[in-house]
Amino acid sequence: MKRFLCLGAVLILSVVWAGCGDVFRPIIIPNPPQFPNPAASHTIVTINDNGAVESGSAMSIDVAGDSISSIRNVGLNPVHAVQQSAAQMLVVNQSNATLPEDSLTKLFFFGTTIQSTATITLPVSYNGSGGLASAAPNFVATTEAAQAYVLMPQYQPNSGTGTFPFIPSIAVVNTTSNNIVTTVPVSSNPAANPVAMAETPDGTKLYVANAGNGTTGSWSLSAFNTKPSISTRTITAPPNAQCNEPPCAAPVWLAPRSDSQQVYVLESSGRLAYLDTALTAGPDTFMETDIIVPPVAPATSATMWYDTILNRLYIPGGDEVAIVDVSGSAPPPFSQVPVLPIPVVPASERDRSDPCSRTTPQALFVVAVTSLPDGSRAYVGAYYSDEAGNICPQVTVITTSDNSIKTSLAIPGFPDATLPGQYHVPVCATTRFRITMAAAGDSTRAYLASCDGGNVNIVYTSTDSYVESAAGPASERAPIPPSTQPPPQNPVFMLAGP
Repeated sequence: MKRFLCLGAVLILSVVWAGCGDVFRPIIIPNPPQFPNPAASHTIVTINDNGAVESGSAMSIDVAGDSISSIRNVGLNPVHAVQQSAAQMLVVNQSNATLPEDSLTKLFFFGTTIQSTATITLPVSYNGSGGLASAAPNFVATTEAAQAYVLMPQYQPNSGTGTFPFIPSIAVVNTTSNNIVTTVPVSSNPAANPVAMAETPDGTKLYVANAGNGTTGSWSLSAFNTKPSISTRTITAPPNAQCNEPPCAAPVWLAPRSDSQQVYVLESSGRLAYLDTALTAGPDTFMETDIIVPPVAPATSATMWYDTILNRLYIPGGDEVAIVDVSGSAPPPFSQVPVLPIPVVPASERDRSDPCSRTTPQALFVVAVTSLPDGSRAYVGAYYSDEAGNICPQVTVITTSDNSIKTSLAIPGFPDATLPGQYHVPVCATTRFRITMAAAGDSTRAYLASCDGGNVNIVYTSTDSYVESAAGPASERAPIPPSTQPPPQNPVFMLAGP
């Protein structure tokens, strides 16, 4: 008996030894939790523009009570934000020619309230006359606890007079000491025009989408290691790639997978591509797919939503949304990707007080998606412009178990803020995120924020019905006529907060 036991032990050890030299590569990629955990979100935060001379704001909405819990000033012309920790958020602010001081605002939360703020001044930039100018920071990204990255498309560090080309760069920011660690060029081309950035969830790699100026060769992808310090990574394409220098069209959005092994790239043509980022030292391999959605105009307004729970991408474009399963080693062929045309909510289904109930629906623009942390549904934000000069938003609900459309809800319309008007500044004509969406951490609500409407619209997911809206903070702009209330500030970005 003892001899059989010994023989069995030897066999087991032999199997273990034989497997030590193999690399296990699962067909289905595991989906580890991503920080911050969406289920821990008890607030929704909007970033609001207040015009060219007044500070913008951050507004926190308490999910449980549908109430505005706090409002805090940030810098001039806020454009984008990211949650860095369970109690901290970062907001990037663009300055202007009159007050040229770009900044990063830190929001400190206590519960659902923004308790305090701190300002980090971004690197000084100059104009051709030697005076100060804005570097036009437009994006902030991080998955680290103490370091963040800010895109500066028009950074010009030279202080002398004369014509100097832009050096599109990243500002590396230590958010503990509030210091600028360094600046890193993203391209040698002054027209690179970086528009989006993504750091892998493991905090080791950083990618930049340089959309260029529309001419071939002006666009590119930039890749960096972030540990132990920032350094460049190499991107290669296979011999049978459709283009020698990837990507084949301007990249406009990036989404890393939660296991940090792939980064998905949306091109201005509407095509989905991806980077294989599995090798620690690189290079990263660029691959294009046959998945193409109708491009969004302007292309730099295109986005994707990555569902960390179901490991899928939602890509809005035109009047439809594509749903891509990215749990495998490569996205599936386009023939296997559900593409859902989003129906227009008829004017007759809108409330009588809704100005869009008295006009004719026009072509629909699908622009934003979010999904519930419980994995049950996704919510698609869309709008059309009617013949009376109104913006008419709607939300379409997708059941994720079978990728079917459950219903579409009318969101009350409002005047188009890009048209001449007495209350509006022209921010909504230029903001990248005219309509944004977010979901509550407890999956009880979905939200649609509108720049034109100056509000946040609340959908209860228990009944999938529109309930009410929360107005943005009051603007400093003088009301017309003087007896009316000041107009609200314009939400230009929204995200789930702490």
